[in-house]
Parts: sequence; C-alpha cells; structure tokens
Amino acid sequence: MAQIDKQKEIIGIYKTGFFFVLGALFALLAYIFQNFDKLNNNKMILLEILVLIGVSIVIFIVKKLKENLDKLEEL
Repeated sequence: MAQIDKQKEIIGIYKTGFFFVLGALFALLAYIFQNFDKLNNNKMILLEILVLIGVSIVIFIVKKLKENLDKLEEL
C-alpha cells in the first residue's frame, strides 16, 4: 500500500472515532438533561467525569487528526 493511501486510512479511522465519541457525548448529555431530577449525587459525579473524559478524548483525536492531515499534505 502506498504511503498516501495508508495516511488516508489513518485519517478515516480518526474521523470515525471522532464522530463516535461526539455522538456518545451528545447521548450522555441528553441522558443527564432528561433524568436530572432523578439522579443522585454519586451518579451525577460519575456522569460529569465521563463527560470530561469524553471531551478529553475528542481533543486528543482532533490533535492527532490535525497532525495526520499535515503529514498527508507533505506527501
């Protein structure tokens, strides 16, 4: 496989992961807003931690995607 094709595949994987995590974040936030009154403090803390982890993962994926797009531009 040519280097440019390999780089395109890596970018495709990162894009798929980005949209998967972003969709999971939206679902998590929707769950929080829907069940806000029913959730106890422990569950709210856990959900907030999950949201922070998800945002961190999105930021990581965006950085890696930008790096790989720059590599693709060099090829």
